[in-house]
Amino acid sequence: MSLSLVICLSTGAALGHFVVLMSVSAVAVTSLGNVSSRSTLIKLGFGMGLTYFLVYWGINLINSQELSNGFFDQQIVWESLQGAGWCLAAGYLVAGSLPFIESLFGVVTDISLLEMSNVSHPLLQELVRRAPGTYNHSISVATIGEAAADKIGANGLLVRVAAYYHDIGKMLKPQYFIENMAQGSGSLHDNLAPAMSTLIIIGHVKDGVDLARQHNLPQPIIDFIEQHHGTTLVEYFFREAEKQADLSPDHKTDAEESSFRYPGPKPQTREAGVMMLSDAVESASRTLSDPTPKRIKSLVHSLVMKRLLDGQFNECSLTLSEINVVEESLVKSLIGIYHGRIKYPEERSA
Repeated sequence: MSLSLVICLSTGAALGHFVVLMSVSAVAVTSLGNVSSRSTLIKLGFGMGLTYFLVYWGINLINSQELSNGFFDQQIVWESLQGAGWCLAAGYLVAGSLPFIESLFGVVTDISLLEMSNVSHPLLQELVRRAPGTYNHSISVATIGEAAADKIGANGLLVRVAAYYHDIGKMLKPQYFIENMAQGSGSLHDNLAPAMSTLIIIGHVKDGVDLARQHNLPQPIIDFIEQHHGTTLVEYFFREAEKQADLSPDHKTDAEESSFRYPGPKPQTREAGVMMLSDAVESASRTLSDPTPKRIKSLVHSLVMKRLLDGQFNECSLTLSEINVVEESLVKSLIGIYHGRIKYPEERSA
């Protein structure tokens, strides 16, 4: 309304033009919340054009002192069609220029996110084929992460879509990540030094960023890939390096903590912080032999506190109360995933 008023006052337009602009703006604003695809923008442009035509035509008929040319005055109809045409053109223009606008300003719209959530995306198809365990993990992270983000009023859709792609770098060396190892088979890390194993594990972040850029993923998604581990410690291999250093003084320099940390950066947004926690608790929950609600709650709280005390949320705007809400949501989601099923008695044969 304010913009319509400013335009009319600055151009000296009549009250009728203000009503037309207000009507078209109202249609646009009330429909924007339901825009889920580029084709919807074109439909929105058509709706705005139809509104412009009817309102402009109606106001001009009311302003006419006499209807000498009938209801379909040629000039009024032509002017109405011109305005409607510009509205329709605006719909096409916005739909076509959206990728350029997103790239220029480093943002991603819900339309692009919904398009990227399609499992037929080449990267997701490749992930399913080469690292099915990682794909299933990503789907679980997306589910629990979206629910947690929604609880604190963050962008749940962004978290969900980013979670689909956060581990795409693992597809280049899938056999080195536990979720892709065949049950009962030995680990390839058994034949590697802890420092080398750490380089492979940490390397999936850089590999993921490279793949994302090759496939022209938007910058906000790339940011999630870079930030989902922050500067956390690859604890298992660091402890292994410490054990080797204790046994042999020659390996003392191989156990420097800084060499076993992800390069970062730490999460820069609330959504990235939520996904970091979702990723951590989903992975860790798979190691529970008996995932009772009590054990799940203890595990999630331990991981949340570890990252909080490690300063992983120092650069994002997550508050302590929001972290607590996220923790509760993650616990609830994991309990729902791992809840014990009722075992029904077997039917007796007649």
